[in-house]
Amino acid sequence: MTDSDFSTFLNEAGWGDASVMAIGGDAGFRQYFHLQKPDGAQALLMDMSRSGYEASLNAFVRIGRCLKENNIQTPEIYHVRLDAGLAVIEHFGATSFGDALREGEDKQGVYKGATDVLFHIRQSLTQNDLRLGEYKESRVRERLEQFVEFYMAQASDSNPNAALYQEFQDVMVRIEDALPEPLMGFCHADYHLENLMWRPDHVSGYGLIDFQDAFWGPLAYDLLNLLEDARVTVPEDIKAACKAQYCAGMSVAQHESFDAWYVYLSSHFHCRVIGLFIKLYQERGMDEYLKHIPRLQGYIKGHLQNPIMAPLKEFMEAHKVDLNIEIKL
Repeated sequence: MTDSDFSTFLNEAGWGDASVMAIGGDAGFRQYFHLQKPDGAQALLMDMSRSGYEASLNAFVRIGRCLKENNIQTPEIYHVRLDAGLAVIEHFGATSFGDALREGEDKQGVYKGATDVLFHIRQSLTQNDLRLGEYKESRVRERLEQFVEFYMAQASDSNPNAALYQEFQDVMVRIEDALPEPLMGFCHADYHLENLMWRPDHVSGYGLIDFQDAFWGPLAYDLLNLLEDARVTVPEDIKAACKAQYCAGMSVAQHESFDAWYVYLSSHFHCRVIGLFIKLYQERGMDEYLKHIPRLQGYIKGHLQNPIMAPLKEFMEAHKVDLNIEIKL
């Protein structure tokens, strides 16, 4: 995307006189720019032109509108060009829930607020009216081979190949098939403190972003993303309080199902992400995530003690997967 393309789009959007300042991207190739007009009006330019943009941006628009209709605070969309992967959207400020935590906000209060948003979503979106993709076809079930290709390549005595990946995938499917029927609902797919903007002066207190990859799946997924974030260690008492807060109103059977899927999806998620972090370094030189690998190793080791995960524990032992190794760069 050239500067000329940006200028043309901003003129079309009525923001041609705004100053433009890049404010960072992410591992998914999105880029954001802060816009400010001479009169002080502010917005964000969201550039998805490198990220499978038309589908992703269309999903952002469609899902955002539905969430807003259900009183979930998502950005207003001021102007959009799907064919260019560009949108001018409402600016929720520069402070995320994660920033607020680092700046001294009460940790329990921050996590309670984030869980409140999830609980509201759970109660509000009880039917798949958006016709979101199902969990079994979602991105969260893709790329599990990253654990084999990038982590096991350094931390086991087995050579990564198609057969090993299939064995690993079969183990995870075997665990999943033995689980009780999950509670299903709207899953943001990347729910963590950096995707919630801190808005203490707004009646909602928050703004939700980056929901374009949402799917319809087991409700445990978003909560485990929040409480077992690869970048943050959440105290056990806060985890327990947030789980109780989110699961309020569930029957005993529903709670047991939720807990089982929480353990399984956590293990699946951390195996995928630990491989992703190594991949990002090896292929794109992004080393900022490597410091979090010991935390991911700890999550995986903890969940392997649960009887539900016995087949994965056996796989790890059979292939001598070292979950304490320091990854060599």
